[in-house]
Amino acid sequence: SGNEGANNISVRGSNQWGNLVLLDEAIVFNPNHALSFFSVFNNDAVHNVNLYKSYFPLNYGGRASSVIDVRMKEGNNKESKRKATVGLVSSKVMFEGPLKKDKSSYLVAARFAYPGVTCSLLGDDDDVPNPEMYFYDVNAKFNTIINDRNRIYFSLYSGGDHTVFDELVRGYGMDWGNATSTFRWNHTLNQKTYTNLSAIFSNYYYRYKNYADGLHYLWKSNMQSYQLKYDMEHNTSRNLRIKGGGALHFFTTIPGSIDNYGVFTHVVPYRLNRRKMLDFALYGEVEYRFASRFQLNGGIRLSALRTPSGPDYGASTFIVPEPRAELYYEVNRNHRLNISFNQASQNLHMLSNSSVGISSDMWVPANEKLKPEIMRQFTAGYEWNQSDRNYTFSLEAFYRKTDHIIDFKDDVNLFMNNTIEKEVEQGESESYGVEFYLSKNRGALTGWASYTLSHARNRLANIRDTEYRPVYDRPHNLKLFLNYNINKRWSLSSTFSYSSGMNLTLPVGKYELHGAVLYIYSSRNGYRAPAFHQLDLSGTYRMRKGTLTCSIINLYGRKNVFSIYAGRGGEEYYKPMDIAQTYKIYLYGIVPSITYSFEF
Repeated sequence: SGNEGANNISVRGSNQWGNLVLLDEAIVFNPNHALSFFSVFNNDAVHNVNLYKSYFPLNYGGRASSVIDVRMKEGNNKESKRKATVGLVSSKVMFEGPLKKDKSSYLVAARFAYPGVTCSLLGDDDDVPNPEMYFYDVNAKFNTIINDRNRIYFSLYSGGDHTVFDELVRGYGMDWGNATSTFRWNHTLNQKTYTNLSAIFSNYYYRYKNYADGLHYLWKSNMQSYQLKYDMEHNTSRNLRIKGGGALHFFTTIPGSIDNYGVFTHVVPYRLNRRKMLDFALYGEVEYRFASRFQLNGGIRLSALRTPSGPDYGASTFIVPEPRAELYYEVNRNHRLNISFNQASQNLHMLSNSSVGISSDMWVPANEKLKPEIMRQFTAGYEWNQSDRNYTFSLEAFYRKTDHIIDFKDDVNLFMNNTIEKEVEQGESESYGVEFYLSKNRGALTGWASYTLSHARNRLANIRDTEYRPVYDRPHNLKLFLNYNINKRWSLSSTFSYSSGMNLTLPVGKYELHGAVLYIYSSRNGYRAPAFHQLDLSGTYRMRKGTLTCSIINLYGRKNVFSIYAGRGGEEYYKPMDIAQTYKIYLYGIVPSITYSFEF
């Protein structure tokens, strides 16, 4: 997303909450640790990751931006292995091996991180409170081969965060966490037909406390997702594959509740109404190769949504067709062209007034007042591969339009509002751009470069600025990565990132009234923050029984923007005009790290 300390991924002019992030088919509502500085995915436990941003296969549904499908390792069913990593910022351990050789296996991976401790050691300002920040996560997976036709998988994930940032808001602390579980039964009907039956559970919670300005309170929220999925695949021939299936999904959430925290509090306990949603989907899809050089992938997904009545709206039902198709043409072994059309819907809305995607943002199901988002996208691309696959180049242009996006009205009441739909407007978003990618795939020196030139706008009626740039409109986005294997023991790597700054609503003027300083604000997201850029370096030394890695994040100490806010130069509200000003927050400067990984 291009601001400091953020892993949030904005895909083609959509917000980060439009991404369907899956871990072994289970939804991960917040895929970030430590205010987005770390991913929730422990790479020791990850087998592969697939990102879909042009054509979404029809078995995926529920989000309108992209699909990020993460699959865990299955564990070694032949021999036991143990691995540990010790570092300045985090440490982790992994165990895997057979429960019954060649028949069943297990994998358990755990991680504990303490970036707050590292920040405290690196801090040089005694007047600024050091942050409290730590997190943990645990991955586990078991699988067994029952016979030649049946195999069972069971995977678990649990992770949680604790943070306290007195520098951001005095007396503010936040905790949040995800938990998922997946049971999957893989069954082979015959040599050409395969089926999968999955039962899936996801849980997400967050809570934060505040004891500043006499408002001692604890805010809590949680949400649960229950899914039952069935998928079938039939290989008619080498050139034709047919897929189909269905999914049943139940979602429930308590958007927020507030309670007393500590002593000397004047907060009256209150809880927002529970929200529920039931949706069902059926899909059919074909993959067809014809005329030797063409391949067509396409089909339709039919989504049906049912939501009960609420405080100021009635029960509602939505049925949304989602046609999708892509066509490839192989000019020859080296050149390929493709076009695609994708339509996807999203039944969950994210209500957020944060520019950085903090964990306290609120999920709300679609209802009579808030219709589901519907995204339509057209893409056209070209790919070139050198004959020996040493170099790859690709170019893809896209146009995306999304209906029924939401944003807050002007001057809204957000806190503990049980009829939040009254404070929201729906409209449309439009984005388009071109993505370039070049990679060197072989040799001692490998790497890649990617650049995206794009444009995004939101349009909503009944607000002061009918058309405006969303926070995540970043016209320029550049990534460079290089890896150099010096020899069998030493390797060096570097990553450089550059992107246009995020868009913010900030004061452009101020005036004094009865001794108080009041602000005049820009148009919605009318200010663009300074550009984000950062260079990271690392070196790896491979020993007989382990690997030592030394890295430096933000090598030249760039003070990138985390957030910008207006302040009065101190804790008192009444201050002279010349003291009131705007402040830029950055999270870190140069961050060194050392990790040692070894098997035992």
